[in-house]
Amino acid sequence: MKLRRRSTSVPDRTSSRLVRLLVLVLVVGVLAFAGIYYQDQHVDAGPSLVDRQITSIEQAVRKTPNNISARLQLASVYRSDKRLDDAMKQYDEILKADPKNRTALLGRGAVLMAKGDLTAAAAVYHKITGVAVKGEFAAQDPQLEEAHYFLGSIALKQGKTKQAITELQTALLIDRSDSDALYLLGVAWLKDGKPKFAVDAIKQALLFVPTGWCEPYTQLSLAYGKLAQAPQAAYAGAMADFCHKNPADAQRRLKTLTTGPVKVDAMLGLGLIAETASNTAEAISWYKQALVVDHANVNAISSLSRLDAGPTDGPTSSPTTQGPR
Repeated sequence: MKLRRRSTSVPDRTSSRLVRLLVLVLVVGVLAFAGIYYQDQHVDAGPSLVDRQITSIEQAVRKTPNNISARLQLASVYRSDKRLDDAMKQYDEILKADPKNRTALLGRGAVLMAKGDLTAAAAVYHKITGVAVKGEFAAQDPQLEEAHYFLGSIALKQGKTKQAITELQTALLIDRSDSDALYLLGVAWLKDGKPKFAVDAIKQALLFVPTGWCEPYTQLSLAYGKLAQAPQAAYAGAMADFCHKNPADAQRRLKTLTTGPVKVDAMLGLGLIAETASNTAEAISWYKQALVVDHANVNAISSLSRLDAGPTDGPTSSPTTQGPR
C-alpha cells in the first residue's frame, strides 16, 4: 500500500493548562499560589506512542544489530517521526549487509525525495528497476511498480515529461488500479500536449478514488478546456468546488448541466453532494434521474444499492427545482 498522502497530528494540551492557570490567578489573585497549584496539578503525560515505539525498537536493534527486520521497522518509525537523517542511517546499515534489499532501497529513495535530492533518489530507484525488470515475476511485482511510479514522479518534477510517461505506463502494466500513477500520467499527458489522453487517464484515476481528492478534477477541467469541451470543463470545475468544501457553488453549476451533454455526470455529482450532506431522499432522486437517461449506469446503480434503494424504490420525482441545501 502506498502511503502517498495525509499526515497525523497529536493533541496540544498547553493551552488548556494556561487557561486553568489564568483562571486561578484571577480567582485567587496570588501568582505564587497559582504556580504552586499548577505544579501540584501538572501530570507528565510521558513519552508519546511514537516515542515508545522508537525506544522499544531501538532496544531491539541494540540487542540484535544484525536483525534487518528490526532496522527496517526502526527506519520506518523514524520516517513517520520526520527523523529523516536517522532513518537514512538505518537504511544505509541495512544496505551494507544486503545491498539489494528492495524495502531499504525504496525507503532510502523516499528519504532522498523528502530531502529534495531527486537525482540521488532516482539513482536508488534505478537499482530496483534495472535488475527486477528481467525477473520472472516482474509483471506482478509491487515493489517494482513502486520504483517505476516514483521514477515517473521524479521525471515529471524535473520536466522530463516523456520519460515520466514511460515510467508511469510501466508502473500501470503492473498495477492498473494505481490511482496515483493514473493521475500523474494524466498530468504528464497534459504537459505533453495530449489533453485527450490526459482526460482518459484522469477519469480512470477518479473511478478508483472519486471523492476527497481535488487535484484530478482541477486537471480534468484544464484538459477539457484544451479540448474546447466547455460543458465537460464546467462539470470538472464544479466537482473541484465540491471537493474544496464549496457544495453550494458546485450544486449551482451542476444544475445548469443537467440538460446538456454531461447531464448524467451532473446528476451523479448532485446525488453525491446530497448524499454527503445526508440528504438521502434527494440523493436517491438524482441517482434515479441518471438511470432514466442511462439505464445501465453502474455508478447510479451502485449508489442506489449503497443507500438501500433499488431502481424502483424511494422518491422518483425530479429534484431539479430544489435549491442548494
